[in-house]
Amino acid sequence: MRKTGGILCGVATVGLVLALNMKIGSLPPVGKLLNPFSGFWQNADPANENFSADLQNERLKGKVTVQLDERLVPHITATNDEDLYFVEGYLHARFRLWQMELQTHAAAGRLSEVMGKSMLEFDRKQRRKGMVFGAERSLKAMESVPVVKSMLDSYTAGVNAYIGTLKQKSLPLEYKLLDYVPEQWTNLKSALLLKYMADDLSGYTEDLELTNARKILDSVAFQTMYPERFDSNSPVIPVGTSFDYASPPQNSAALTPVAEPATTGNVNPDRYNNELGSNNWAVSGSKTASGKPILCNDPHLGLNLPALWYEIQLQAPGINSYGVSLPGAPGIVIGFNDSISWGFTNGYRDVKDFYAIQFTDGSRTKYMLDGKVTNATMKVETLVVRGQEPVLDTVAYTVFGPVLYDTTFSAKGLPAQNLAVAWMAHQITNELQSIYLLNRAKNYSEYTQAIRYFECPHQNMIYADVQGNIAIWSQGRFVHKTPGQGMFVMPGNTSENQWKSFLPFEVTPHAINPARGYLSSANEVNTDPSYPFWYNGYFHELRALRINHLLDSMKGITVEDMEHMQQDDYGQMAAYILPVMLRTTAGTAIAGQDMYKLLGGWDYKYTANTKAATVFELWSGAFHKNVWKDELGGDTTLLLKMPETEATMQLMLKDPQSRFYDDKTTPETETLQSLLVQSWNSIADTLKQLESADKLVWSRYKGTFIRHLARLPAFSSKVLEIGGGKGIINAASTNWGPSWRMVVHMTTPVQAFAVYPGGQSGNPGSKYYDDFIGDWASGKYYPLHFWANTAAGGKDVKYIMNFSK
Repeated sequence: MRKTGGILCGVATVGLVLALNMKIGSLPPVGKLLNPFSGFWQNADPANENFSADLQNERLKGKVTVQLDERLVPHITATNDEDLYFVEGYLHARFRLWQMELQTHAAAGRLSEVMGKSMLEFDRKQRRKGMVFGAERSLKAMESVPVVKSMLDSYTAGVNAYIGTLKQKSLPLEYKLLDYVPEQWTNLKSALLLKYMADDLSGYTEDLELTNARKILDSVAFQTMYPERFDSNSPVIPVGTSFDYASPPQNSAALTPVAEPATTGNVNPDRYNNELGSNNWAVSGSKTASGKPILCNDPHLGLNLPALWYEIQLQAPGINSYGVSLPGAPGIVIGFNDSISWGFTNGYRDVKDFYAIQFTDGSRTKYMLDGKVTNATMKVETLVVRGQEPVLDTVAYTVFGPVLYDTTFSAKGLPAQNLAVAWMAHQITNELQSIYLLNRAKNYSEYTQAIRYFECPHQNMIYADVQGNIAIWSQGRFVHKTPGQGMFVMPGNTSENQWKSFLPFEVTPHAINPARGYLSSANEVNTDPSYPFWYNGYFHELRALRINHLLDSMKGITVEDMEHMQQDDYGQMAAYILPVMLRTTAGTAIAGQDMYKLLGGWDYKYTANTKAATVFELWSGAFHKNVWKDELGGDTTLLLKMPETEATMQLMLKDPQSRFYDDKTTPETETLQSLLVQSWNSIADTLKQLESADKLVWSRYKGTFIRHLARLPAFSSKVLEIGGGKGIINAASTNWGPSWRMVVHMTTPVQAFAVYPGGQSGNPGSKYYDDFIGDWASGKYYPLHFWANTAAGGKDVKYIMNFSK
């Protein structure tokens, strides 16, 4: 809970904010900040604040009732769609405005406007990779569909209605600390938020690193270190599913040219965290105690305050849905209604390719394509920088896409070169139409009609309904690629390398009602090799193997079983390789025998209080680094990628005599045994130091906490005493993890249980800011109040907001 004391601590951290480059220049005007009538004091909500209100707005067509339950979850009942989304926008702004604006500023490459020149390179990259370019193109598609345009227009009007009520004293605290004010919301900002999520989930690519690695490795080393797919007998689509698709014609789905840039200027750099992922699964009635399906989802994303999600119920004629929404966009992203439930995991197909462009001169206005000089379209980006003059950056757009890197802008470890990027997020897509239809879908047919509009990012979409069906689609828009296309930087002087066509929706990998009685996904490979169309991606298999192993053996499944399974702490990697490590090193001269003996009796569970998990992670991590560092060479300036830990696991299990255990930089010949011993000895002192500092316990070593978006310690959580981690079903790591745990029982009426690590309010001075964190950490779920009408809340209604003209 955060009250006045927390806000005082927040003011004390302003100097730290400066050091962290979150505020550049002078401190906020002290008089304004400390003013008792309009400064930070005004942001401390009283513990008994009454959120009930009667509100009027001329835009509304009818009356809207919002019932807020004991957790401040709003249950909106409206008589029409326009009023429904107007009030959703109002509530998002009322409780999460600063978060909404920060994320869309980050997406648009506008953080320098608030935080100064330290964010300039970040903003340049956002502009250069075409964030606003893609958002504007998709917005045109959204606004071309009347119901979606109405949805956006109403939502935007609701956000601005709340902004219009703000005075200095009621500004969210972060605006006061950073000394700026919110601007008017627009439909483009909502489109930018969707591209922000697309960037987070599909912006990763290894083209540059793999291109460099291929130059310094022989073919055996390259395939061993960077296999296209890891061994898996548990793909998203069950083995044995028939893929009897006819090969689509070459131009089965025309691509939209991307040569023309957006007409206005364009949070994430191309970053990737292999802890980022998700789990979902659905079990059919044949495996449950009730005979009804159960659907589960826990998307693993950044653990932030304010929380990524905002819990909500939306009800109007034709819609009664409950779940989590993204503050900044209308609708419910993950959730259920009275007929179906749905959830997402990231699919991780590679949908971003690079092309080496051959410009004809230093102006970068013309480049070679198919033996001819071709004009690039030049776009001047104006970057407003707080405290200094605007910075102009010229970006060239080619037939492939914008030139992200050139001689004026490059990445660390990347030689200056001209690289254009083709990215699915540049294409004209309409994910909001998918959300609109998904919220209203009543059966499998309507679900499939809805998800066909969800094209970027690639998502594994799980489904269950009250009729007893379960299904999954590995959904997205995918290029019909030739084998190997897009794995490496491609020559940009020929249109032969350009994306030619998309695979049609009908050949998207999917399955319904399998004989085994369940479907699941956890960021693993989408299909077995029988799928007839080549694709590559960045897949991880360990959580999927554990999930499917558990579900294979379960019968009479209950909601409680599913809740426990979402918090499973079993380490599949450790179970595979620790026996090899111990067997290989048994009887050798190894330091720290007391620590070594901890591993012998370990059950491979990453519980909060275990020490063995920390010991294993340090030992296996040191060994992983020692196996591959000599293969990658000593050039620290070259952009390269360490192989995934699964590559090391496969090597240990398949080839105990491999040449890769030998360190080429030493005169000795290292073996699996000697390298394991060497790796253990290299961490022995670290283990002693951790033990003496009382930080060898897994939860303290891992240090999971929920971090404020502006990196303010006073507004972040403490370190949580919880288990889990990378490659584990309970994927809670330092700053990533289950951002929303949901279990939906498809009974009549539908029953659902969920929790997320945060609170409904974005105000650090509110008791609703972080009140779910303790329950999330302890594994508690809340029963969700899925009310049929405005009279259904009864005793669980704590506040009522009435909206009218």
